[in-house]
Amino acid sequence: MKLICDRAVLAAAVQLAQQVVATRAAVPALSCIKLTAKDGRLTLQAADKDIAVEVPVAAVEVKEAGEALVPAKKLAEVVNECEGATISFEVSKHALTIKADRMKFSILGFDPKEFPSNKDAAVKPDFVVPADTLRRLVVRSVFAAATENTRFAMGGVYMERKGKRLRLVATDGRRLVVTKGDCSTANEGDTIAIVPTKAMNLLNRLASQPDDAVQVSRVEGRLIFTVGEGPEAARLMTNLIEGTFPPFEDVIPKEHDRKVTCDVQQLLASVRRAGILTTEQSKGVKLGFTATELKISGSSPDVGEAEISMPLSGYQGQPIEIVFNPGYVTEALRLVDSPEITLEMKAPNKPGVFRVGQEFTYVIMPTGQG
Repeated sequence: MKLICDRAVLAAAVQLAQQVVATRAAVPALSCIKLTAKDGRLTLQAADKDIAVEVPVAAVEVKEAGEALVPAKKLAEVVNECEGATISFEVSKHALTIKADRMKFSILGFDPKEFPSNKDAAVKPDFVVPADTLRRLVVRSVFAAATENTRFAMGGVYMERKGKRLRLVATDGRRLVVTKGDCSTANEGDTIAIVPTKAMNLLNRLASQPDDAVQVSRVEGRLIFTVGEGPEAARLMTNLIEGTFPPFEDVIPKEHDRKVTCDVQQLLASVRRAGILTTEQSKGVKLGFTATELKISGSSPDVGEAEISMPLSGYQGQPIEIVFNPGYVTEALRLVDSPEITLEMKAPNKPGVFRVGQEFTYVIMPTGQG
């Protein structure tokens, strides 16, 4: 294998592929990145026991086709240290020689045949969704997924496609998010899967070009995401999480006595400021609603207290005070691209619901009630 490519483009591709690589792989090949130069193109592949990714590298001049399998960590470190606009690769036996701007490195690798082969045949996609739509749904959902016990259903994102309507759901037991969008094309029938959080985060990075289309196919208990078209497309293949996702629709309150629409940025800033003087032991801010004003306060016996006021208009219902984890509130508000958000409440010990139209529903348990 001999080739020359753009150093910056290669560095970005290596960094992305490295996200998949197992840090403590029992099989040496799973700690590596496979490089394949063929038909004038360079493709990087990486895998762990659940996820595999294929990342195309643009701006490549392939002088001789071939393959290499080298440790991902060392490849990333070398590429990042190289200077100059271009970088060249050459393989001799299982050693990869890298040259760039008066620098030369030789990384000892493995036989490329040791890398697990992808046996998923090309199939007709279940549905196709614009990359910008999918990214928005992923970002709006994955933050609420459980970070512990990730092999269980709550450690992933529930993906449901009915017709051309796509819905992603995530929860960690203390909060729940439901976000919706439209597919551009879809087959008959439904698509339902629980996708690992790691795969969703990687998909968010792969689908970085808003004009791309993302094809989603299901093959023998795996989902395949194809980003872009033709030989330049990137692919993500992931096993799915087994089990039953919690009955999330039962968690969303159907009735409420209080309702108000707030300016997103003003509410975000107020909750963030009130949360400054809370601690891990007193991780809660109190939201006090009246007909004309919202008072947001946070305090800790060892730190101090803060109170922020913001005017309200259109508040419906009796006054109420309810306590939320400030991090849960601000994390969601930062992802809202609408200027306003609606907050619905029933009682101080009942969940609060943040909504943006029919596209975004976020349920938070009051502090101490999760």
